Amino acid sequence: MIPLLIISNDSKQIQDYLEKLKADSLFYQVDPSTKEYSINDIKNIFKETKIFYPKTRIYFFPNFQLSSIPAQNSFLKLLEEPPTNVQFILSTGNKNSLLPTIISRVKIIKLRAGKAISQNKFIHDFLTELVEKKTLKILNKPEFSQLKREDSIELFDQFLIFFRGRLEIDNNSPAILKEILRLKSLLENNNLNPQLTIDQLLIFIWKKYTIEIR
Repeated sequence: MIPLLIISNDSKQIQDYLEKLKADSLFYQVDPSTKEYSINDIKNIFKETKIFYPKTRIYFFPNFQLSSIPAQNSFLKLLEEPPTNVQFILSTGNKNSLLPTIISRVKIIKLRAGKAISQNKFIHDFLTELVEKKTLKILNKPEFSQLKREDSIELFDQFLIFFRGRLEIDNNSPAILKEILRLKSLLENNNLNPQLTIDQLLIFIWKKYTIEIR
């Protein structure tokens, strides 16, 4: 499994991201035995992960910039020959604090700085039309077409705000929120087509309401 490097200084943001990955996996947080990760810390994980286990195991190393150069070099052996069914996840606030050889062997997940996101009235009105009139003409609107990756992620945030606000009045909202989080995670961590991902979500939402009224 490809090792991940989460870049963020927001611990809550990191934990929220990790929650999405924990399902059906064994999760272990690895903290340094002293003020920094040592060679011994890495060697202990190396021995532990060499033992095969059928269920996926996730090993999370928070603040991996707090590791000695020898420890990072030792960790390279794990990255070069990752054990079966083992996912390594590192976090740091600055990727430049790690060896270039570490950076070259991980997939970088850069979380955006935490900030309050307000509902965009324009998007709110279009989603209201989709929910109440059960129409997909929303797909033809320029705001929902020719989307870049960052545009799509911002739209996912708007969808989350909208359907969280409907939780108490709309039985479809929990399932829709789950799908929004699933697709957003896939978009952030994989090379998906942003436009097709948004279209897939809008069609999913439309189906939830059209099936409901049949």
